[in-house]
Amino acid sequence: MDERTEQRRLGRAILHLHTTFSDGTATVEEILDDAERHGDIDVVGITDHDDSQAFARAVRWKAEHPGSRVEPIWGVELTIRAFKHLCLYRLTPPFPERPPPKFLSLRQAVAAARSLGAFVVVPHVDTFWIGLGRHRLAPLAAPLGIDGFELLNPYHGSQANVAALLDLNRRHQRRHGRPLLAIGGSDAHHLEDLYRVVVQFPGHTPADLAQAFQQRTATAVWGPPSPPPSLRKQLRQHTRALLLHPAEQIRRRLGR
Repeated sequence: MDERTEQRRLGRAILHLHTTFSDGTATVEEILDDAERHGDIDVVGITDHDDSQAFARAVRWKAEHPGSRVEPIWGVELTIRAFKHLCLYRLTPPFPERPPPKFLSLRQAVAAARSLGAFVVVPHVDTFWIGLGRHRLAPLAAPLGIDGFELLNPYHGSQANVAALLDLNRRHQRRHGRPLLAIGGSDAHHLEDLYRVVVQFPGHTPADLAQAFQQRTATAVWGPPSPPPSLRKQLRQHTRALLLHPAEQIRRRLGR
């Protein structure tokens, strides 16, 4: 089977995406419309910071586009204690009504994710202010039930970092009998970034992706280069990340 035939057989997912519900510059509808136009994306995983409101919008979009091959899944990028991040994905029903609260300990956050039936993926592992770090991931992944990590992230990491994570995973497999899930995410805050990392998996549905997560057969590949977003769009995103979204979260918390 040649490479092009093999790639057509595999499903394609784009994960770790942000919308205007957190610090992204695109709406849920704009992301899903773009994935639909792209033509070969099967699964879209939005992971807004500590917020899963995007999923209801995505379900509505899907109801309005019943013929689309694009399927949304539930996700969130959860902030835990010490401002570290975890990406949680629930790929099949029943879907959670809301994510776990912010600033849980790592152990509490993973337990909460497991109670929701969500996969736990550590993003941007070695980014010092928001990444869990290899030194914590290696000993804690198995006992806590962490499913995997982002091997590829276009904003965080290097070839040396990828090599170190692959070595960590080989040691994990020797010790525990199977590897961690080594995938990736675009960490996209703009439409231009959506396809910078693509996760490939046998099949095409969210249920197929869930099985590939379980069996560790999902893999990440680099997507094609994309033009950078405009300076205005980048400034808008930074303003949302540093000012607007935190203020919205505080207002929402005070209003409960």
